[in-house]
Amino acid sequence: MQISPEKYNQQLQEGAGIAIIKTAYFCHWILKKPQEVNMQTTEIRETWTALYARLSLDDGNVGESMSIQSQKAILTRKAEELGIYNYRFYVDDGYSGTNFNRPSFQQMIADIEAGKVTCVITKDLSRLGRNYLESGAYIEVFFPKHQVRYIAVNDGVDSANSGEMDITPFKNILNEFYSRDVSKKVKSGKYIRASQGKFMGTHAPFGYQKGPEDKNHLIADEETAPTVRYIFQLALQGMGNNKIGKILYEQKIPKPAYYKPEYFGKFLVKEDDAYSWKQETVIRILRNPLYKGYFWVQKYDKKHFKQETRGYIPMSERTIIPSDHEALVDEHTWDTVQEILDRHTKVKPCTSGYENKFRGILKCADCGSTLMVHTDGRNKEKPVIERTFYQCRIYRVRGTGFCSQHRINADDLEELVLADIQTHAKKVIKNREKFMRKVLGQMDMTAVNNRENIQKKLEKLEKKLLESDRQFIKLYEDFTKQLVSEQQFRMLSTHFEQEKKETTEEIEKLKTTADNLKDSTCKAEQLANEMAECAEIKELTTAIVNRLIEKIEVSEPQTIDGEKVQNIRIFYKFVGEIN
Repeated sequence: MQISPEKYNQQLQEGAGIAIIKTAYFCHWILKKPQEVNMQTTEIRETWTALYARLSLDDGNVGESMSIQSQKAILTRKAEELGIYNYRFYVDDGYSGTNFNRPSFQQMIADIEAGKVTCVITKDLSRLGRNYLESGAYIEVFFPKHQVRYIAVNDGVDSANSGEMDITPFKNILNEFYSRDVSKKVKSGKYIRASQGKFMGTHAPFGYQKGPEDKNHLIADEETAPTVRYIFQLALQGMGNNKIGKILYEQKIPKPAYYKPEYFGKFLVKEDDAYSWKQETVIRILRNPLYKGYFWVQKYDKKHFKQETRGYIPMSERTIIPSDHEALVDEHTWDTVQEILDRHTKVKPCTSGYENKFRGILKCADCGSTLMVHTDGRNKEKPVIERTFYQCRIYRVRGTGFCSQHRINADDLEELVLADIQTHAKKVIKNREKFMRKVLGQMDMTAVNNRENIQKKLEKLEKKLLESDRQFIKLYEDFTKQLVSEQQFRMLSTHFEQEKKETTEEIEKLKTTADNLKDSTCKAEQLANEMAECAEIKELTTAIVNRLIEKIEVSEPQTIDGEKVQNIRIFYKFVGEIN
């Protein structure tokens, strides 16, 4: 049967199989049924319609599931309604929509490039994929380039109808948002399971052993738990990781690998190896929330739902969830140690022999920088504390044009702080209720102001997030209309993604801060307990400073009526300054 080119184009739009017949003398068009071949032709090319079905891992994971069968039925019915009978199925069972490296999908793309596929039909846009950028590139660039008609049955999309294609980019964006939401829900499910206190590791962490009746429950190990507590006590005293390791070595305290004979025996060279603690081992113990009764949800994960591989998640970025296993240290001790570790990374230790009890805590009242400790090398017959003083780091580094000395002698500062702690501790012992009322009154005023500021910031950031989404949708619309290049689109997309990430993280931090402000009474009680334990102290120690004090602001000394006056403000943990 001979047909015109116009008729051929019409049938091509309908997805019919076409064979192009060329001879030396003529070229005409033939509508071909499956498997029909004219033996007189010199070149034959069979084409067909691709019916693509995909099942996500979240939908099912057993062979050709009913979901696949259902998709096949929908696709077959649609094809035959259009008069298309020459079709082939391409099925990917158990593949995420954000992953385009699917075997059957890639085979379909190869067949399109080879000119074998004239039409692609899917149940909906999401079956093709949930990555708005790649899905859009296939639908709006790749398919038209290869003259392939695309139909998404349930979404009413048909590239033969340009009006229906106008909303396709927005549907692709919604599909990606759905995939992002599913990813969050999967992670949320992991959080829930972790919060049930179920330990899923092969070996119990150092300091613990698995319960005799429940292997997924951790209990304190009598032999190694004291070592963990000891390490935290040393850190609380301001000792660095290296120093802690040296103390453990000197006291012949075995390291964690010692308790794994099947592992340790392979690397045992000499007896001292059993006590040679590395800094990395110490820091892993001190940073692990397990020891305060929490779980890390996961150490490896996809940072983004589009990623195919799992990467290592830094400690600072992991989510921790309360568990029901026994804590080896109290939460306040663990949190305080984290603050100490953070300060130690920013402030260098004193090398003169003076124990800097205020490392990272002293702040300049004017510029906000940390006060650095210095020891006068002269008059070495004097005690080192009498030769040691603190001064503003900005002044020390940049000079008088940026700040002033804010100098204070170490012995004067220690005496002042000790006296202040003793005063408040005695008040707690004498009348705990009165002390609590005073502290809570101050906290409420501070909390009210802080909550109002936080709420304003949250509203501003949420508006910023919404505006960023609007701008991105406008950008994507411009890209589909070829008003911006692909390079510009990718560059701006990366910018929007990063901006959204930063804004979202800031919102979460503010929400966490707001939640913490609600625990005023609990925090005041904790401070009172800590204060009561310090009522009889005669000497200031690094551990006491770290447990009680958040920061100390030091003003520049002034001379009033011939007398030197220097304002020192002490801000205590949980409650701030106590007047």
